[in-house]
Parts: sequence; structure tokens; C-alpha cells
Amino acid sequence: MTTAPTAATAPLSPAAASPLAELRTLKRSGELAGSAARVRALLGALGDPADREAAGTLLGGPAARRALAGSAAFTPVALALLASSTADPVPPLLTTALLAEGVQPDTATTGFNQWRFEILSGAPTLRGHAPAVTACLLDDSAVFERVTDPLDADEVVARCAAFPAELASWLDAYDRHVGTLAVLNTVPLGAARRDRWIDYATKARVEAAWQRMNAAVLDLAERPNTVVLSADAVAGRVDARWAAGDRMRHIAAHAFGTEFLDAYAREVARVVVARLGGARKCLVLDLDHTLWGGVVGDDGVAALKIGGAYPGSAHRELQSLAKDLSRQGVLLTVCSKNDDAVAREAVDSHPEMVLRSGDFAAFRADWDPKPGNAASIAAELNIGTDAMVFVDDNPAERGLMARQRPEVTVVDLPADPSGYAAALASAGWFNQLRLTDEDRVRGAMYRARAERERLRESADGIEDYLRELGTEITVEEYGPLNGARIAQLFGKTNQFNLTGVRYAADELARRAADGTAAFFGVRVTDAFGDNGLAGALALARAADGAWLIENFVLSCRVFSRSVEHAIAGLVLRAARDAGAPAVYGRHVPTAKNGRFADFYPSLGFAGADGDFRHDLTHLAELPAWVSIGTGEGTFHAP
Repeated sequence: MTTAPTAATAPLSPAAASPLAELRTLKRSGELAGSAARVRALLGALGDPADREAAGTLLGGPAARRALAGSAAFTPVALALLASSTADPVPPLLTTALLAEGVQPDTATTGFNQWRFEILSGAPTLRGHAPAVTACLLDDSAVFERVTDPLDADEVVARCAAFPAELASWLDAYDRHVGTLAVLNTVPLGAARRDRWIDYATKARVEAAWQRMNAAVLDLAERPNTVVLSADAVAGRVDARWAAGDRMRHIAAHAFGTEFLDAYAREVARVVVARLGGARKCLVLDLDHTLWGGVVGDDGVAALKIGGAYPGSAHRELQSLAKDLSRQGVLLTVCSKNDDAVAREAVDSHPEMVLRSGDFAAFRADWDPKPGNAASIAAELNIGTDAMVFVDDNPAERGLMARQRPEVTVVDLPADPSGYAAALASAGWFNQLRLTDEDRVRGAMYRARAERERLRESADGIEDYLRELGTEITVEEYGPLNGARIAQLFGKTNQFNLTGVRYAADELARRAADGTAAFFGVRVTDAFGDNGLAGALALARAADGAWLIENFVLSCRVFSRSVEHAIAGLVLRAARDAGAPAVYGRHVPTAKNGRFADFYPSLGFAGADGDFRHDLTHLAELPAWVSIGTGEGTFHAP
């Protein structure tokens, strides 16, 4: 005999609106109280975790809770959630899961990482709520927050040994102050922490201690009113760790899926490379937008994002990882497009910097192509470029390095800096079988030799790469949609800022309206995507009818591609075509724009002391590797 499906499990009509949309309609129309069975069916049909969280939020508000409670179709239950990390999505997800089963939860939470304090202080929040079940979700920060040196394996192992007893004491306090069912979990060891050690002996030692710790945590399930969930078992239901279903396990004895086997093969390959002495030795680090948020030459040291709130915390995490790698013998170097003095000032003066000049075996902050600088660093340190790992947020710089120095390992960073440290650590390029005392002092040895004269080398074939990069510029005249960005470029750009003149947003609008100046933004795109408005110009008319470049600024993110030469070349051609007798340009020295003092002379302008004139008779060819977009904007003087 078969039974008809209940309302909670009955399939939805294919023609029905999406479950989430229908739930919103029921709430808006005030029909939740009379539609309990339909609500359960709709919640059961939700598969996307984002939709399930949204539904829980929708039905967890006071009005929806009252409506559902008034139907008498749901059994109310008080719950509590504690956590060692942010767990905001859990309550709405619990609401969705339980309402689908005919249970209406009322979940109390405490502040961030208050799981210990709440219980050990007598459960001031939970006692009044009287939860029937309290879930305490733990991540590895619960263990490491009492570790003073995360690289000290002895300390970590000792902490692992002590943690289960601490949890037992916590459960004792919970029993005294709350006394209902407690749900714990084994603690997964995150890759960002596990991969911090680069020798396999230490990795294995810590993993063994971690597994012993979790085995002891599982033993806590022997206590009354205690459930311990296996984090691995939970993860196994949602990731691709295992074979796709049990059928392949029976038919072909497949225990693991393809993705797991690929990762396993990669790790075995790293072991083989380490056995053959091929572990990488040198970490080559960019500065702007990599070790810190922002551009030091434009923003200044004080405005850099390091530490504190995101994204500064992510950049500091990368620095911390680099520091730990250096303590295990990895050589740290800087390869940045910057003025040397400006870059070193930031490294040594910003209070949130983890790394200082003394941590780097070589330091290249200049405007030379990075592949050449990488070769120069390798020669200075007497290592091969194949021993280097290159970390840079800019995909164009990574592409150039891969093109010209394919033997250098280039880390494919994600767009979000929160993943920088994990991307570097998980790659495992520095892993060794065992560390020696000599390994640990290698950085100091190389830094002592790093005072040699710097070598400079120009990379062959850079024009071929620039052609393949496919840089395109498009001119946009100032207007309401781009005015704020143009003002920002004038206001924040310091390095390629030829006169240092700043234009506030209201000044731009006023002068554009009264015709005393014309303002333009320049958009730069390439094979890696849109760099946005990266340049800005202010053009005026001189008394003799010539065009005057009042100021010209360009973001450092598009330096060294001849973008600035292409823009200036377009201005010269537009002036000539408009019948202007000449174009004037000025360079007013500032503390940060000295690199571009000869910009106008390099384009055929004549003059001295910062005042230059081009008579428009002989115009240099535009860079062949920079194409001109077909946008509506063209340069003109007022």
C-alpha cells in the first residue's frame, strides 16, 4: 500500500511561481496563518542555500512568527546558538529547516565569540530564554586563540591536548547553568593554518595532534545531554570529496572522487619535488593592493589599509603568512612599481606593518618591468629564477611575468584580497620534507649579502607581450556619470600628476559649465578586463589660441604600457586637426612626481624649467600596442 504525500513533501506544480516568491506573496497578503501546509511544502522545495536563508529571514520576523504561531500548526521550541566565529546565517537556516518539519524555533544568540564567556559567567542570556537545545559551533580559532605563536608546533600540540578537557569543563558549567541538550562538533583544521607549516614532518605531527584532539572531543558524546557532530561527516554531504554516490563504490571500488584524486596527486608531486631539492626558495611580493590596500604613492602612508577591519585585515594576513614563511627559511623580496623612498617609508613607518625592510633579502621599488627585476633579484641572491614564487594582485603584471619568465611560479590570486593568504599557503610551493637549522637562518644569510650593487636587466620581447595584452583607451568627456571619478583621480593621484593641481568636484562642474576648461576621463581596458577610468586631463585655451594641458594624471595601475604616451599623442593630434598653433604643457615638481619630469620632452616638446611647448609640426607615432576605442568622447579645448 502507498500513502499520499503530505503537504510538506508534495511536489510543486511546474507552473507555480518560485517557492521563495510565493512565500513572499503569502506574507504580504496576510495568508501565512491559514496556509501552514503550503508553507511547509514551499520550504521543503527550496534547494539553494541562499534561498533557504532568505526564507528563514522572511519567516523569522516578529509579524511572520506571530502569524505562524497563531495557526497552531507548528510546535514551538526555544533554541540557542553559540559560536567561535560569525554564524549569522545559521538561525534563519534553522528556521527554514525546522518549519518544513512543523517546528517553529525561537533561537537566541550571543555576541561574536562569546561561547566561553556566556556559559562560564552563568549563562545570563540563555537562562532567561530556557533553550531546549544549545548548539555551539566551533572553528579552529577556538583552539588557536590561546596559542601565542601559531608556528610553534610544541605549543600547538600542547594546546590540542588540553582543549578537550577545557570543553569538558565548559560542559560542566553548561549543565549547572542551563542543563539541557548541548550540541558540539569536532573542530576542522583550516587550510590557512595547516598550510602555514612547510615541512611535512611538522605537518604530520600537528595533524596527528589535531586528530587526537577531535577523537577526545568525540568521546565527550558519552556524557549525558551531549551530542558531538563530526565536521567531516557534515562536509562530506556537500563537497566533492567522495565518489559521486554509492553506486560507483560498489561497481568500481571508487572511494574518492576525481577532484580529491587530483588534489592527492598534486600533493604527492610536491613531496617528490621536495625530495629532489626543487622546493621554491624565494617569495617575490608586490606592495600596492597586495601587501597593503591602496597605492602609497597616491594615497600616502597614513591612508594605506593594513590590519583592522577588512580589507586591511586580509592584507595583514598575507604579511603574517609571509613572515612565518621567512622564519622557515623562505627568502622574502619586494618587486613593486613605486618610488623607492616612498615604498620604504611605508614599509618601515606604518604601525600595522608586520614586515619591515629588514625582513627582505632584496628590495626593488622602481619603474622597471618586473620580469627584469625578478632576474636582477635572482642574480643578487645567487639563486635561479625557477626558485621564485611571484605574488601580485595585478593580472597584467602576472601575465607579463608568466610570459617573460615562465620558470617563475606565478600565484593566481583571487579578485578578493580575503583569499590572498589562502591562495599562497595552499599551493605548497615551499614545502620541504624536514627543516634544518640552516634553513631557518637562510633569510639572515641572504640579507647580509644583499648589499651588492643592484643589477638591472631589460626583458626581451616586451613589445610582443604588450601587443598581446591588448590595451585599449577610450576618451570620455566630463559629465554627471563620470564627474565624481574624474574628481577623485585629480584629487588622489600623486605619482603621475604632472602639475599637482587638484580639482574639487564643484570646481570641475563650474569650469566645465562656464567654458574656462574642458575635462576628460580616459578608460583603459585590456585582455584581463576593464581598469575603469584610469586617467584624467584638464585642457584650457592660452591667450595665443594654443591648447594648454593644465594637468594630466594617470593611475599607477596602468603605468609602463605607454598609455600616457598614447593619450598625449591624441591630444596633440586633436589640437593640430583643430588648427591650434601649439600645445603647452607644464611639469611642476612635487615630492612624488619626479619620475615623470622628462615626460613632455620625450614627446617632442621643447622648453625648460617645467614649461614646454609643442609646435605640432612633427608628431611622434602613437604606440602600436595601444588601440583607440570608438567612444563618443574626443579631446577639445574650450
